[in-house]
Amino acid sequence: MSKQQIKQRIEKLKKEINYHRYLYHVLDRQEISDWALDSLKHELLKLEQENPEFITSDSPTQRIGGLALEKFKKIKHKIRQWSFNDAFDIQEIFDWEIRNKNFLKKNDKEYSKGCWINYLCELKIDGLHVVLTYKNGIFISGATRGDGKIGEDVTQNLKTIESIPLKLEEPLDIIVEGEIWMSKKIFQELNQKRKEKGEQEFANPRNAAAGTIRQLDSKIVAERKLDCFVYDLSSINRQQLTINNQKQELEILKKIGFKVNPNFQYCENIKQINKYWEKWKEKKETENFWIDGIVIKVNERKLQEKLGYTGKAPRWAIAFKFPAEQTTTIVKDIIIQVGRTGVLTPVAILEPVKIMGSIVRRATLHNEDEINRLDIRVGDTVIIQKAGDVIPDIIQVLFKLRNGKEKKFAMPLKCPICNSDVKKIEGEVACYCSNQNCFAQQKEKIIHFVSKKGFNIDGFGEKIVEQLMCSRLIQNPVDIFKLIQRDLEPLERFAEKSSQNLIKAIEESKKIDLTKFIFSLGIRHIGEETAALLAQQFYVIARRLPTKQSNVLSILLIASFQFSIKDLINFFNNLSVEDLEKINGVGAKMANSILQWVRDEKNLKMLEDLEKIGVEITKSSKFNLPAGGQSSKLMNKSFILTGELESMTRDEVKEKIKNLGGKVLNSVSKKTDYVVAGKNPGSK
Repeated sequence: MSKQQIKQRIEKLKKEINYHRYLYHVLDRQEISDWALDSLKHELLKLEQENPEFITSDSPTQRIGGLALEKFKKIKHKIRQWSFNDAFDIQEIFDWEIRNKNFLKKNDKEYSKGCWINYLCELKIDGLHVVLTYKNGIFISGATRGDGKIGEDVTQNLKTIESIPLKLEEPLDIIVEGEIWMSKKIFQELNQKRKEKGEQEFANPRNAAAGTIRQLDSKIVAERKLDCFVYDLSSINRQQLTINNQKQELEILKKIGFKVNPNFQYCENIKQINKYWEKWKEKKETENFWIDGIVIKVNERKLQEKLGYTGKAPRWAIAFKFPAEQTTTIVKDIIIQVGRTGVLTPVAILEPVKIMGSIVRRATLHNEDEINRLDIRVGDTVIIQKAGDVIPDIIQVLFKLRNGKEKKFAMPLKCPICNSDVKKIEGEVACYCSNQNCFAQQKEKIIHFVSKKGFNIDGFGEKIVEQLMCSRLIQNPVDIFKLIQRDLEPLERFAEKSSQNLIKAIEESKKIDLTKFIFSLGIRHIGEETAALLAQQFYVIARRLPTKQSNVLSILLIASFQFSIKDLINFFNNLSVEDLEKINGVGAKMANSILQWVRDEKNLKMLEDLEKIGVEITKSSKFNLPAGGQSSKLMNKSFILTGELESMTRDEVKEKIKNLGGKVLNSVSKKTDYVVAGKNPGSK
């Protein structure tokens, strides 16, 4: 970007951030997630650091918090309140440590030859910051952070919180800082009540805690059972008490009567810090309060004092955030991807951004209707969301950041790969390439066929598939098993050893269990879960059918459960849509898709060729059906998993449940039969 474009971007970011900060801190409302707002702030800070001439006093990076509400009495803080700078990856923590060491070398003779720093790590509770003042051990006032200098007097509301002591164990004159939070359970109950009354629900527990503390009626505050962790002793008469380090400070706070989160940890170096961060990144859902990262503090008090503060944050502490589930970025382009079923999927090419620990460069836009619904244009600033390892979604466009140069997108009338007509099927939103022999469709079918969840041919990645197709060595899945070593050796990326390895992997893949085989076929609407259900209940369904329907069923009744691909074809040909719909998780659309696929002459020919070339289906040893072919007690039951499981990993438990006919859900609903709870279960 040019300097003028950078300046314009900074101004738009400042305006957008200030708008959302005002909504949250002043009006207790929220239009975008904390992750998305953090992302905008991080982009602004980076642009300002790289272009300091554009930093102004009204920038959000120069502020601490929000404005005090007029309905509360204002309180001037005796101790300036600060917020922490944020780090989003371990390299930023290394950079922070280097800055601190350089600062100490430059500004303190005692440490001019280098210094060793140790740390204390604490959980970053996602709540509302409060300042508590005690005189002679008696609680006299409590305030919100506000703008760092002036906050809101919420003393009466804070007195309703049982974990805030009204009298300390010792008659001290102190000011402490802490975090007010609402438990996940109370939060869910509160939102349910608001929903029943037709009131707007709170976005998250922190939003609910902030809204509660700002209630004028203290009875309402008491009913919502807020809690408080105290973590900082910001002012004390040194004649009363001497503190040498952060760990000692937390221990003293607990001793004199405050509730301190017990999960802090002393760390000698960044390697130990990262281990603590990784541990809580995985465990954060097990607690009854929200955690959005950890806070790292220089442990020694004398070093804290020497490092001091920047304009808005302490040098001696930093917040190390957990990977964001949402972030902001810019749409650089929109392209069309053609899938194995011919569906044309628009994909946004993004300015690379880190989310949930990985760099993301593209996001799915699903279909034309989704693009129109969100009004996404090339050049837009958008919020993206990622769950697990799947490609992220764009969930919102930040229209106020548009500069007028954004371009609208329209779906093509011709396939971008083979130039065939694009069609729409009545009742569907998707657009399709009308050419079943389209190169892109064939390529995606083969990629799906050899994937880990299919034949799992080691070394047969997307680039190899494309290379072999362009070299006309393969055109369909059957051709894979016809490859020989001398076909591969002349090709780029293939030497004698690598070609040997690939041929060996292809040969080893010929024995495949039923679940993987069904998945590999790429039947429309049939994913991994449905393939597993079909495979698991294959024998059960076979026993339910009258044997007179097909003599091939008698083959399926033998004790060894051995069968051929031809047997499988005959089996499905003897099933109706109604038979398939009896399987838990298989609907009419899936059933029709299975039968349509298995009765297609082209597909039947492929299956016959696979059998001739030596592909053999094996019964998975994981399927342990009871004698007589009856279904297990878990058949058609739905399970929820929560907490830490001791004897098995979560994936192992999921696998066992699925193999016994059950289904694992992500959230509790009316369809849930069982909740499996381990140690430290979540709100589920």
